[in-house]
Amino acid sequence: MAEDTHAPRQPIQDLLGALHDKFGHNLKEAVDVSTAPLLEEIDLNSRIISAFQAALIKEYKEDAHKTGCAEILDEVFSDFAIAMYLNSIGLIVPARMSTRRAFELGVSVVYMWDMPQEYWGWKKCDQDLSFSTMVSHLNSSGYCEYIKQSSKGARGSCFCDQTNFQRLYRILSNTVHGKFADLPALAPERFSTITNGLLEHLQLIVETQNAVISLLFGRFSELEQKICTIFPQIKRT
Repeated sequence: MAEDTHAPRQPIQDLLGALHDKFGHNLKEAVDVSTAPLLEEIDLNSRIISAFQAALIKEYKEDAHKTGCAEILDEVFSDFAIAMYLNSIGLIVPARMSTRRAFELGVSVVYMWDMPQEYWGWKKCDQDLSFSTMVSHLNSSGYCEYIKQSSKGARGSCFCDQTNFQRLYRILSNTVHGKFADLPALAPERFSTITNGLLEHLQLIVETQNAVISLLFGRFSELEQKICTIFPQIKRT
């Protein structure tokens, strides 16, 4: 009979307490001079997304479809904040799941903004949204021309980098679908913020946030001055 390599069973309260202590220790180790800039950037990006939500709701408060789309940004804000916390305590897999959800929802805001039938189908009829379909639509010649002709659109060019969006989504989806080749080995090291590559995981959140923010600035360029006034540290080209 194979030797049992597991530790002796603990009372569930003790087990959960030990996990809580471990993750709390990770959190203390996670915030240092190397991670602080990325954590600050994630926080700033989340607040930018929240500012877009507030501005859009104020502008379109009489339009149920558009305010509904804007309110989705609350979920995006929350999911990115949760992802930052989960990575900081060493839970990489759920952090990536939360990041993917934020990414999908962020893209859906812009996708559904000009298509109320898609919004109401998603909101009231339990219709699913396809990430690839959304990104393809935002890169279609017809949509890009529509934006060019719109008085409140972007500066005459597509603002959804399809290659980059699909790359980020693939990384996040691989984790959700159970692939773990790019994760630390399934050992105690995976749950240590010192050895599990925390900087890389935080950077992935930043890249995903930047993709969402590029969409928001692109589609709602009329809000650029207002958002940049609130957050002068934003570097826009």
